[in-house]
Amino acid sequence: MNDQQTPAPAEPITITVQVEEETATVTLTVRSIERREERDAFGHKDGLEAQLAVELSPGERPTTFFLSRLAQETEWIIDAKFGANGFPHFSNGFGARYLRLKTPLPEIGDVLDQAARDRGLVEQIGRDVPLIPVPITS
Repeated sequence: MNDQQTPAPAEPITITVQVEEETATVTLTVRSIERREERDAFGHKDGLEAQLAVELSPGERPTTFFLSRLAQETEWIIDAKFGANGFPHFSNGFGARYLRLKTPLPEIGDVLDQAARDRGLVEQIGRDVPLIPVPITS
């Protein structure tokens, strides 16, 4: 069930990250972030779902990530990754936690956390802070 979706910000965000021993500048665009709740054969999933475009060099086509963070989780999890040409590197469903989990860099998680706060989707979120999403209203 998708109840609360808000448009992504118009402006990309540029951040600096440390990858191993190298510093990199990346441009992030939060294309969407929404509250999501669903029930399926694997149980009840309640949390946030985000679509994020990541550009490593100015002018290049971005890589697209789909991420989720379920209630009480302390990190975002990458559910799917699509290359700049649209090729799927991997694609799992929303909130899939029965596979090997991949997390984004903490600085990228910070951007997603702030986007969720800005949209009023959470009561509590942050690095190493369990997610408490706002209740979905009918």
